[in-house]
Amino acid sequence: MGRGSAWHLNNLATAEANLGRTEDARRHADEAISAGRRMGSNLMTGLAEWTLAFIELSTGKPEEALDRLLTLTSLDDREVNRMIGVRAMPDTIEAAVRCGRADQLGDRWAMFERWTTASPTERRQAMFACCQALLELRPPQEAFEDALARAHALAPMQRTRTELLYGEWLRRERRRQEARVHLRSALERFRALGTPVFADRAAAELRATGETARKRDPSTLDELTPQELQIAGLVAHGLTNKEIAAQLFLSPRTIGYHLRKVFSKLGIASRTELVRDGLPTRG
Repeated sequence: MGRGSAWHLNNLATAEANLGRTEDARRHADEAISAGRRMGSNLMTGLAEWTLAFIELSTGKPEEALDRLLTLTSLDDREVNRMIGVRAMPDTIEAAVRCGRADQLGDRWAMFERWTTASPTERRQAMFACCQALLELRPPQEAFEDALARAHALAPMQRTRTELLYGEWLRRERRRQEARVHLRSALERFRALGTPVFADRAAAELRATGETARKRDPSTLDELTPQELQIAGLVAHGLTNKEIAAQLFLSPRTIGYHLRKVFSKLGIASRTELVRDGLPTRG
């Protein structure tokens, strides 16, 4: 098995983890680790270990996630890939805070701060501000607002996770009305992204504020073809037909054709409903 196969296995595991297919994700991540070890590639093994840690973190097992991540971010270890180590720091900090073990981060925060300030891109500063909020190294509300102001530079999943973390903090501070705004937004975005594990977490937090998220029939998703499901997800995330066409190398007219079929199968009248309500979440 070559480097390309290991990349594909890890990409598959990451996608499956986001989709909530945790057993498949673990199996493919383990295969990627085996392939990486055979090649002597700490990049491949590091990516797959990070995916396994993400699975534990996303399924409510921060202790297990942190154990993996502390090893992955031990940059004094020559076996650790430094690039993966610094990029995994936000997950490491979240896991440490969630299980009350932030004191075990050691000099990792200083390393992450140096990495951010060495090249202070909007993306890095957004992640850094979110981590500051989690560790309460500055007033959390100020730090979260800073992170969200720069969130346009983040990938959709990371941007939505930031909003979820802010909503969770507001809910713990008993600021329920403000929390609902961010939790509602995070829930709809997670639904649009097709990430049921995080959608369930956002819905649970929303319920804790006293608001119940409206459920939709998930069986309608089974009627969509893979391409229709992909297009529906992109529309729900706010992309225009032209933007989707460019991304999928199709014409806007073809996108419109598929969308009409999507609307019919989901029982909705327009893209406005899809953007507002997101896709149904499978159980």
